[in-house]
Amino acid sequence: MMKFASIGLSFAAAAAILSGCGQATTTRPAATAVAVPAVSWDGTYRGTIQITGVGSGVQRPWCQTDPQMVVQVTNNAFRYAMPHPNAPDNPTPVYAATIGPDGIFKSQIGSGTMSGRVDGTRITGAIDGSVCVYAFSMDRS
Repeated sequence: MMKFASIGLSFAAAAAILSGCGQATTTRPAATAVAVPAVSWDGTYRGTIQITGVGSGVQRPWCQTDPQMVVQVTNNAFRYAMPHPNAPDNPTPVYAATIGPDGIFKSQIGSGTMSGRVDGTRITGAIDGSVCVYAFSMDRS
């Protein structure tokens, strides 16, 4: 019985010795946070805007605006002043938007909404005003 006990002990000792065999001890560097670069949509974008819908009782000329659309994006934000020279009282609503890291933006003023997306060097979107609806598309120049 003693013989088996010493064999058992020998196996245990050998297993303990062999378990460390061939394993190199390495020191792992401390985990560091990976900096995610900030997304910048900054630049000048030029394109067109067109009427896609007119509310009931509204004369289409009231919805007319300059078909050339230009915005300057700075710090991922921009403002767009939309003149309506043929509408009563000649209103010029100003939409202000901040573009998120995913390229999506939305602006709400009164009953009007401007929303859209930047994809690469192109901005596309829509303006749903109180009585007129528009679609726009611009490219960074």
